[in-house]
Amino acid sequence: MLAAAAGLWLLGLIGLLPLPEVLQTQVWPALPLLALVSLGAYAFVNIGYNLLVFRECPEAYHELMQEISEAKDDLRANGVDIA
Repeated sequence: MLAAAAGLWLLGLIGLLPLPEVLQTQVWPALPLLALVSLGAYAFVNIGYNLLVFRECPEAYHELMQEISEAKDDLRANGVDIA
């Protein structure tokens, strides 16, 4: 899909696609930048939305605290000083 889009863009850039002059000289060369900015905006909005609706997981919290406690006990058993 990406290769087909890149090939189509390249054909338009070198003039093999019948495009209006304004479109070919001003808009067509900027399409990859527009696609990159659009992808970045989508990622930003997606991450922001997922942070906004982040759900708490109490069982995951307790499991993580248990793993931390086990790691501390293991380090103490190996002689590492933990504050």
